[in-house]
Amino acid sequence: MVVKILGATLILISSSLLGFYYSKSYIRRSNDLRILKKALILLRGEINYSLSPMPEALEDISKRFDHEIADFFKSISEELKLNSGKTLTEVWKKKAEEILKRTYLNPTDIKNIMIFSENIGYLDKEMQNNNINLLLEQIGEEIKVTMEDDAKYNKLYRSLGVLGGILVIVLFI
Repeated sequence: MVVKILGATLILISSSLLGFYYSKSYIRRSNDLRILKKALILLRGEINYSLSPMPEALEDISKRFDHEIADFFKSISEELKLNSGKTLTEVWKKKAEEILKRTYLNPTDIKNIMIFSENIGYLDKEMQNNNINLLLEQIGEEIKVTMEDDAKYNKLYRSLGVLGGILVIVLFI
């Protein structure tokens, strides 16, 4: 009997934790989007005021964050400094596929970042600013949608975790 109670308790705790984990995914995604937005604002500043070469600008941005997004910018900078003959777009897309998958950004976010790379680095300053501003607007909209989804689904996931655990316990008893 004690084993059944212990098993039921473990099932309930684990399913509840799973529900709470999924409920936090919206908050984590919005945090990742906010960090990306800050990094892009810094990139816009580097382009406008510092007039730094792109590898240096990306490295400077990466030093300001302790996050996977910083790793993304740092790895692009390092690969560009190797002068391997790859364009910024090629390196950006490769690193986006490798590094940004470790974040809570969804595939649409990553796709938008990859599309952004096609127009950065070789256009004039004004066009680069327009391109950054467009991506910033998209990120701002995604943050709003994510916060709305969090308000809708946060309680749902937590409740489903607890209720799913209770269902499993009832089925085993």
